[in-house]
Parts: sequence; structure tokens; C-alpha cells
Amino acid sequence: MRLVAVESGITPGAIYRHFRDKQALVDQVVELAFDRFERSLLDAIVSLPVGSFARIAALGEAYIRFAEEHEEEFKVLFTPQGGHRRELDELPGQGGYPILRRCVVEAIEVGAMKPADPDHVALYLWSRVHGIVMLLLACDLGAESGSGRGLKPLEVFELTRSFVTDGLLLDGLPMVDGADG
Repeated sequence: MRLVAVESGITPGAIYRHFRDKQALVDQVVELAFDRFERSLLDAIVSLPVGSFARIAALGEAYIRFAEEHEEEFKVLFTPQGGHRRELDELPGQGGYPILRRCVVEAIEVGAMKPADPDHVALYLWSRVHGIVMLLLACDLGAESGSGRGLKPLEVFELTRSFVTDGLLLDGLPMVDGADG
């Protein structure tokens, strides 16, 4: 708290007029970061047609860009605080989930996406993008890609997009239990 006060140009005692303790300060920082994160998601889709798959893809790209441009903030946002996992509704703005879910519902309603449970689709899409970010923050996947160089999260997002839009199974071939996963 002293260091934060000094860096802020106030006395160590004055910081307690604004924050009752260190946790209150951390909570405020996390909330401001989530607000910035949510704004970046909304800014990414504002000009795109409602119900379009382009809005969903733009959310994924904005999510990845935020993680790249604000890596430390991103880690703070999605790392359990105080040794316990939070419920989704405990995250400020629910971590952007309502925005993604709304875009999924809109895409299903206009027929841009096949009918499915919007919560399942939103969780799938969110876990895909979040997984890409976490993998590429943690390790270099260049050798696995055949490129011989480290991939950027947006590159992985683009390289794997067709798996989401087109699926992995060949048309007309049934998935055999145990053989195809």
C-alpha cells in the first residue's frame, strides 16, 4: 500500500481514505480492468450487423487483442483471487460472457448459426478463445505449427477458425464411438 501511495503521489496514510485495505484496492483495479475489457468487446462489434457470425468472430479477436495488449491485466482478470475460484456472476461484467451469449442468440435467431443451446455454444466459443490465449501466454507453439516460429494468438485463431465454422467430420461419414473420439 505504501508503494502504491508513493507511486500515486500521495502519502501512505492518505491511500486509506480511498481504500479500506489492500484487497479493496485490488478489487477496484480488477473492476476497472474488466470495464476496459468489456468496452473493448463492445467496440469490436458495434459496427457489425446484429446476428452476423462476423460479430462473434470479432469478439474472439477483441478478446485475444486485449490479452496481448494488456497481458498482466488479463492474467489478473482470469486468475483466481484470494485462493478461490469465483462464480461467473462474481466477475465484473461476468467476464464478457453476456455479450458473447447475446451475439450467439442473435446469430441463432437470424439463421446465421444452427439452432443449439446458446449457453453451450457461448461456453464452447469462450473456452476456445481463452484456451488459445492461455496456451500462447504459457508456451511457444511454433514447432507444432510447422512454421518453425512462435505463433501469435490471432494467428492460431485464424488458422483454426474453419474447424469451428465447418466442423471436423467429413460430410456423410458417421462418427463411430471410440474410433473418432
